[in-house]
Order: sequence, then C-alpha cells, then structure tokens
Amino acid sequence: MKNACRLSLLFLPILCLSALAGAQTAAPAGTDVALNATWTDPATALMWAGMDNGSDVNWNQATAYCSNLQLAGYKGWRLPTLEELRGIDDSSVTAKTTFDFGDSWVHVKGNLKLTGWHWSNSQGHAPGSNGPWNFNFQDEKAGDAFPIGFSYSMRALCVRRSGS
Repeated sequence: MKNACRLSLLFLPILCLSALAGAQTAAPAGTDVALNATWTDPATALMWAGMDNGSDVNWNQATAYCSNLQLAGYKGWRLPTLEELRGIDDSSVTAKTTFDFGDSWVHVKGNLKLTGWHWSNSQGHAPGSNGPWNFNFQDEKAGDAFPIGFSYSMRALCVRRSGS
C-alpha cells in the first residue's frame, strides 16, 4: 500500500493520504461499512446481501447457498419470498448491470448488485409447473415458476431478519 501510494503521490495525493491515515467515508444508513456487504431495508428491517451469488444456480443450489452463507459476521440467511423481492423493486431506481446475455438495467433499492433473475422460496402455480417463482428486476415483475433444476441466469439473493 505504501509503495503504491508513494508512486501515486504525484497524481492522487489526497486519495493515498486518506488511505494511509485509515480515513473512511460515510456509508448510507443501513449499510454494512465493512465492504458494503449488506443493506438493511428501513421499511421492513430485512437485511439483504449486497450482491447476488453471481453465477447460474438451480433452486436447490440457491437454497443451499443462502443457508450456508456467512456474510459480514451474520448467519441465518435464506431465499426471500416473492413478496420480499417485490418489496425491494423500485422503478425510481435504475442501475446498470451485466447479465449472462449482456448489459442491462435493473430497478432495485439499496444499491444491490444483481446479475440475473432471482429465485424466491415461494412456490408457483404456472401451467405445467409447481416450482418456485422467480423475480425479474429488469421488467419489475414476477417471472414464471420454473422447475427446480432450471439454472440459466438464475441467481440467489439472500435475506435475513436484521437483529437476529
């Protein structure tokens, strides 16, 4: 760090001096300052992982990922319900992201980093399927209920009750 800052002092003295001094910038309310790893929704007191798992997973893998997640010192993560996913949808927020098929835009609160569609733990009733519903933050709607083995562009975005 000192060598990098020594070289950068010609160009970015304020940035390096702040880093050397251990200065921190203020994080938004409800954000885990250590790595911005979580966001707590003030309306629901739900704590969300700051980003999804980042790769294709089927429903069983998504469920296991959240169950085993230890993030920012917290355990007790799970897949959210469809209603919980709807609760963080926000059409007034637009963020660019990269999906499997290219760049896209999502509408989600909390500056969460999303890279696909998200499994819920809510079971669907689509014709020919009784699998779990997914939520699409691009189109701001629940998608179809997919078979639990489906994985293309499906992600795990984990949630937990804050304070527990």
